Formats: sequence, structure tokens, C-alpha cells
Amino acid sequence: MFPGLPTASLTVSNLFSSPFHFSVPHYQRPYSWTTAEAGQLLDDVLAAAGIGGDPAAMKPDYFLGTIILIDEGGGNFPKGREREPRLFEIVDGQQRLVTLAILAAVLRDLGTERWRWGGRHRLDQLVAADTAATRLHGMRYRIELRAQERDFLENYVQTRGSCASTPTETQSLAEERLLAVREHFRSELSVLDESERRRLSDYVCELCHVVVVLARDIDRAHHLFTVLNERGRVLQRNDILKAELLKSTPPEHLDAALQQWDHASRLLGESFEGFFSHLFSIYGRGESKIIAGLRRAVAQTGGPEVFLNDVLTPLAKAYHRVRQAADVEISIDPEARRYLVYLGRLAEGDWAPAAMLALRQYADDPARATMLLKEIDRLAHVLRLLCYGTNKRKRRFADVIDLIKSGAPIRPSEPPFKLSREEIRNVGYHLRSPYKRDQQVCKLLLLRLNDELTRSTTLLDPGDYSVEHVLPQRPGATSEWRRWFTDAEEREICTESLGNLVVVTQKQNDRARNKEFARKREIYRGTDDTPVLPITRDAVEAGVWRVAEIRAREEMLLRLVRDIWGIEVNSLLSARSEQREHNAVA
Repeated sequence: MFPGLPTASLTVSNLFSSPFHFSVPHYQRPYSWTTAEAGQLLDDVLAAAGIGGDPAAMKPDYFLGTIILIDEGGGNFPKGREREPRLFEIVDGQQRLVTLAILAAVLRDLGTERWRWGGRHRLDQLVAADTAATRLHGMRYRIELRAQERDFLENYVQTRGSCASTPTETQSLAEERLLAVREHFRSELSVLDESERRRLSDYVCELCHVVVVLARDIDRAHHLFTVLNERGRVLQRNDILKAELLKSTPPEHLDAALQQWDHASRLLGESFEGFFSHLFSIYGRGESKIIAGLRRAVAQTGGPEVFLNDVLTPLAKAYHRVRQAADVEISIDPEARRYLVYLGRLAEGDWAPAAMLALRQYADDPARATMLLKEIDRLAHVLRLLCYGTNKRKRRFADVIDLIKSGAPIRPSEPPFKLSREEIRNVGYHLRSPYKRDQQVCKLLLLRLNDELTRSTTLLDPGDYSVEHVLPQRPGATSEWRRWFTDAEEREICTESLGNLVVVTQKQNDRARNKEFARKREIYRGTDDTPVLPITRDAVEAGVWRVAEIRAREEMLLRLVRDIWGIEVNSLLSARSEQREHNAVA
């Protein structure tokens, strides 16, 4: 495959074991994968392992691609039982290797079995450097990033138990991405039971493999990298589908077909490739691979021309509206725009196909399309509040897609939009401490409540804002907070209450931290450039911030939750406080 170069296919457990140790050279870019790329890798591996779906669908192995390494010590693979540690520079494959290390660390820290033996110990061995490598090279872990991000990865991923630690702040974009990928993996994997996580660990270690190519010097490695990533790059899904559609199109219609394809490509730009994943969700059910599913969809819809006219073109327009709903130049019903703006703040992998189909299916009935978007918005946000994993959310929205395609009457009070009693009860449970459950979802909820307070839709960028605890999480020992909240249990309940959370800029959050309430109010007031948001105004206008204020604000915000999504949630803070008062009297 690569004449003259040492090449081998290795499982992940072989690759992350003696004598392999990896460093990221200074000329490499920082870690750049987002939750989209890392999440796709996790979803693919879960599907290949038959987890979250039909166990019988488990694939015999999963190929993670080719990795290029430099071995200045000779450029040959270790032989036999060689255990002398060797340090390899990563030329191509940094993102995958670091992401696999994060996955191993998260699985390790989510485990509950004893350390000395078993799966957790095995996963830790994938992350930690061999003793000899520590002695000879000073390495503590099997992968070392560039100096700027090395400490961050060690402190919040690689060290045992560190995946549960949260940094007070991140210094670089790469650190933010490392943290975001770690948190995404924790969220997705925490909903699996212990046996499923163990199956996933075994599958990753023994049945996921890479092709490793060794080069002796940077010049040869760079040449190989160029060949693999330019002339020899793997075709994208849209390249393959385009070729198949056009080869089956009659010559007299070829120019029109090309124009349709190119128009959709220009309209969607960089999101064109991702668009086909959503097409697969709508038309590829029953297939395990996207291209196979789309091929079947082309045949079932009547061939290439019908597929271009009736599927690709209208759904590309719908997807453009979904992604660009905040653009006032795009003509769309104001209420529908509102729901799409809120949906757009969520990752789009689960809800987007249903929203696209609603806009396309009811293009001539805007009122019905808007009603559907309202229900899609409600379901998407409630599933996030419930902390459901990606696969579970996708299965729920697959039922929504089937309902829309069937043309049957759609009633919010019936499945798949209807929430079970247990789900409503769990929403209330999660709203007891939303920030601890999921920081990003909590921020989006507060921004949504912010709009509800003003009965308007603000086009805020969630990335510009941060969630602040008015009553601090760690108040000083001599602060007035300790005098206002003398009972430690009640103070903890109040701290994590929805009624204690406001939204401010990151700069304001950094300044406020553990300050006394009077000082926090001054910081929250902001400036002309950063006006106070309605969701924060309660704290600015309050004279004190004690249990009564937090309780009243929580009840007010929960009423807004009821108004938005029709979910009746009792104030858990009030219930627990009243129970405590009753117990004290008794």
C-alpha cells in the first residue's frame, strides 16, 4: 500500500501500549475537533458496537483510518515483545488519537469497579505512559500535546478522576474544544449502563483499528501526508452521490441536473456535506450506511431526476432556512422564525431532519408548518433537559419524521410529542439543579426565559454569555452569604436552584465570583455596551438575596417554563424548604 514504508494495522489497545508513546510537534496546529467531529466518531463507534440499537448489528471491526508517525530512531515497527519505550511524532492523526484518549479517560472515570484489576485499570493503561517512558523521557501520559495545552489535558482529562473536574476558565480555543469534547462524551456515555460502557470499552480496545505508517524524517512524512490528503483523499458523500445521480441521468437532462446540484451546493456551502446526514435520517431508515440508504432513496423516489426535483432541491432550501432563520432577509413566518432561532442554538443532529421535513412538507400551509416547528422545538429542548443521549433523541425524532411523512393528523397531546408522566417528573427533578446537570443546556434555558420575560425574540449569541450563581457556590467563610444562609444543606439547595441563576457576560462572571451581594449587583448592572438582561434584572433590583427571594424567583421562572412548553413543574426548592420548616416545628 505504501511501498518502502513500514506499515501495520493495529488495534487501539496495541497502539496505546508499549512501546508506543506520542508527541505533537510544535509545527502542528492545536486540537481543533469540535463536538461535531468527536460526536460523529463516538456515534459511529457506538453503532458499530451495536450499542443503543440492535446488538445483533454489531460489526466485526471498525476502521479508524490511517495515521502517519515519524520515528527518528529507525522507522521500523517494534519486533516481538520489545518494550523499550519509543517516542513517535504525530504527523497525521492527532485529532483522532487525542479524541480516543479522551474517550478512554471518560470511560475510565465513569466506571465503578475497583481500580487494581478490570476495565478501569485497562483504560488507564491506555492513557498513562509506561514507567520506562516516564524514567527515560519524562512522560507521564501516552500522548503529550504541545506545551500550551499539555497541562490542561493532563489536569482535566488524563489524570485519574479528572474528567469530573471543571476548570475555572480556559485560556485558548484548543482548551475550550478539549473541554467541550470531554463534556460531550460524559453526557453521552453517562446515560449508558455499566455493562454497555464495558462493551464499548472492549470494542474500542480490541475491534477498532488503525493503519499506522512510519517515516524516518519529516520530508518523507510530509510528502505522504500530501498524497493522502490531496490526490488520494477519500471522496465525500456528496461527491459519490453526485457521480451516481449524474451517470444515471439522460444526456439531454444532464445540464439541468448539474445546475440543480450546483445551486444546492452553493446555497448550503460548507454545510452541504452534513446535509446528506439529515437526508439519510429522513429517507435512509433501515440501512446502516449513509450512501447505501441514499441510493435506495433515489430508487424509491423514482430515479435521479425525481430525486433532484422532489427531494434534494426542496430539502436543501428548507435546510438553508433552518440554518439561516436569524437572517431577517429570509422570508419566513415570524413565529416559525422564533422556534428555528431557538432550535439553532442546539446541536442540530437530532431535530434538524424533522424541521426540514416540516418546512418542505407544508410549504403551502405555513400555519401547520409553524405548529409542527413549535412541537419540534418543545420536544428538542425537553429531551435536552432530560439529558437524553444522542441515540435516544434520534430515535424519538425518527418517530416524528415517520409521522410527518405519513400525512396523518398531528396532535401535540399524542405520541411522539406527548411526554410521559415519568418524563415530566424527571424534567422537574433536573430543573432542581439545572447547572449541575448540563451547563450549556442551562444557559440556553435561561436565555429562552429571558425572551419570555419580554415577549420577544432576541438574536443573542450564547457564546457571549455565562451563567452566574448569585449565591456563590463557594462563599467565603466570613461572608454575609454565610450569615444569610446558615444551614449548609439549605444553602446548597438554594445555590443550585434555578431561582439563583442569572446570565451575564464572562467578564462580569469573572468579576462577580464570590463577592458580597451589594458588589454583585453593581457588576450585574453592566454598561451601555453590555446592558443588563431581563433575566438578571431581578438580582439587580433586589435589596437582599435570601431564601425567600430565590424561592419566589424559582416559582416565577417555573411558571414561564409551563407557559413555554406546557409542563407543570412544582417548585422543588419551595417543597423542600416547607418540609424543613414543618420538621423544625414538629
